[in-house]
Amino acid sequence: MTEHRYLQVFGDTTDALLRLIGVDLDYVKNGHSYYTVETHIRHLGEAKLGQQLHATCQVLSADEKRLQVFHTIFNSDTGETVATAEQMLLHVDSAAGKAVAAPEKVLARVRAIAEAHASLPQPDGVGRHVGQKR
Repeated sequence: MTEHRYLQVFGDTTDALLRLIGVDLDYVKNGHSYYTVETHIRHLGEAKLGQQLHATCQVLSADEKRLQVFHTIFNSDTGETVATAEQMLLHVDSAAGKAVAAPEKVLARVRAIAEAHASLPQPDGVGRHVGQKR
């Protein structure tokens, strides 16, 4: 896979989470969304043509405006971690061009997921930065 395809898989994974919490096409058409403001990708393996992959998403934290997630891409055959991405998203009013609080309906859904994920172990690589030694 080329570099931009990893980001595409991570973006698709984020989009699936957003649809799950009610941030779908109609939500976006009505002027609100979550914008990714920071992404840290770690390329840990190599995905080859024809390999089956799957991605997971763990919600690390959520508040009225922010959503922090950690995605992992796995080789479906071996279970090997191929890449990870930690992302910070902001809930925005598209017309105003600024961050605003998400509506309670969306917050309730994302908080339920965050609470369920709170008991999961923290993924390897959370909080890393470029150039950090293992």
